[in-house]
Amino acid sequence: MQPNEIRTFVFGGSHEQPSMPVIYTRLINPKTKLIVWHCTEDADLIYSQLDLVQEDEAIYATIRNQNRKLQWLACRMALSHLMQTKAIGIRYDEHGKPFLISGEAEISFSHTGKYGAAICSTNSAVGIDLEQVREKISRVEERFLSPDELTMASGEDRMKKLTLFWAVKEALYKINGKPDLDMQHDICIESFDYLCRTDGELTARMKMLGRRIEIPVFYHMLDDAILAWATISEKI
Repeated sequence: MQPNEIRTFVFGGSHEQPSMPVIYTRLINPKTKLIVWHCTEDADLIYSQLDLVQEDEAIYATIRNQNRKLQWLACRMALSHLMQTKAIGIRYDEHGKPFLISGEAEISFSHTGKYGAAICSTNSAVGIDLEQVREKISRVEERFLSPDELTMASGEDRMKKLTLFWAVKEALYKINGKPDLDMQHDICIESFDYLCRTDGELTARMKMLGRRIEIPVFYHMLDDAILAWATISEKI
């Protein structure tokens, strides 16, 4: 593989026909793609298909919960599928944000339930989040949403909208990568009309590099989860 090239980006169109356990894949642009992996395999089988670096091996050895193991591995299988290599070489910065040792691309992970997701780009900073729709999100809604955002989330499909807003803010939080970012005040969702569509887009503003940057965020509704992602040009 040549530097700044991801082999799976050579096909055309905005979507690739998925095959299990890949349940969703999207070509965002010629250098940016995401995949959602459905954990249908045994953890040992997935593990055998990856070539993890020592740091990731050490992390995996500390995971005791079987479902957590599957989620962790599914994220890395998704990235392995994107890059078409078993050796994905991941390390982490001081805030726990993952990055490729090779430096050839920006990456982000997310997982929930039986799903793991990865996004990879050679020309943009990226963030992704995957959330199951659950009633318990209403317990923390006032901690991450402003009064205006709570109003936007009211009415029909409220739990879906709350979950979507959380996923949007998490995706942007991962792009920023700084733990002192306030999700309620530093990431603000603009006016938004929820139309119950499978795919959609909204706009948010995030405090970054000393100013507030307007960022489009995209989402996709799975059967029992919501996927959100965003990209920011590295020139910003």
